[in-house]
Amino acid sequence: MRKKQIGIKCMAISLVMACSVLNFTGCSIGDNTPIIGNITGLKSNQMFKIDELVCSKSEYMICLLDTAKQYAKDFGGSVDWKNKISDHKTLEEFVKDKVKESITVKYALAAMAKKNNVTLSDTEKTEVSKQASQYYKAMTDSEKDYTDAKEADVENLCEKYKLAEKVYSGITEHVGDDISEEDARVIKIQYIKMDSSKTKVSKIKSTLNEVKSVVEGGYQEFSREAKQYSVDSTVEKDIKKSEATLKYETEAFNLTKGKISDIIEDGDSYYLVYCVNNYIKDKTTENKKDMVEKAKEAAFNEQYSKFIDGSKNQFNDKQWKKIELPSL
Repeated sequence: MRKKQIGIKCMAISLVMACSVLNFTGCSIGDNTPIIGNITGLKSNQMFKIDELVCSKSEYMICLLDTAKQYAKDFGGSVDWKNKISDHKTLEEFVKDKVKESITVKYALAAMAKKNNVTLSDTEKTEVSKQASQYYKAMTDSEKDYTDAKEADVENLCEKYKLAEKVYSGITEHVGDDISEEDARVIKIQYIKMDSSKTKVSKIKSTLNEVKSVVEGGYQEFSREAKQYSVDSTVEKDIKKSEATLKYETEAFNLTKGKISDIIEDGDSYYLVYCVNNYIKDKTTENKKDMVEKAKEAAFNEQYSKFIDGSKNQFNDKQWKKIELPSL
């Protein structure tokens, strides 16, 4: 099997409006997520197979049609699929690639559900059936002809997406629970950086000690002194504790608001740090959310990759190349 590396967000297509189970809320597929390779050998009405789970051509075409309709809507109602979006790819090729990535990842997760004994409850099955029925009844005759879909195909697609959602949620449910506010804390500092390769160490220390004295004495603002003495063009910045690497950045987190550090030596560089705010609440909240999402993505990618490595996969590349997007 040939693997392809992708970096995508799970695509929310308009079918979600009628069948909400098709969307992974918050699902993020990382750069190291393999998808199904190009292996032929399936029947003409089958698009791909992951272990024993088969996606029919009709199921695939429903997803492709729905995505095409979304692109057409974004382009104002009509679109020329043959338009070039790069030197080597048309819009049609781009959309087909994205649908292939999206649906194969979701069906792979549905195959993981079977392997891990994850099933839909009776309530979930009833809701999926209801939503699929509503969606199918809203399809036009031309859309049904294009996809060759029956209501059962829509329901099967919805079931697989709901299973995928449950698997993803199960893998990532408690990931990131151990990430604290302190881990994610974001602060704002002002700082002076001086370089001993340009200035004598004795001069640097006397300058920084004098700055600390006049600022703590209330005679000058730290920012004014920083602009005068620092070799960096920027003298103020926000720092995330989770991303702090330089010595002065890590030591900055020991300061309380309005306090100045002692002189911090790091190789040829000397720093003086002033804490403007030792806890930026909104940015800390956002950073914690981002850290949790990245942790979930890493946990998911690890299990997903192991599953793909150990599974048998086929993709009907011959049929896929014949498919054309609908005229809308």
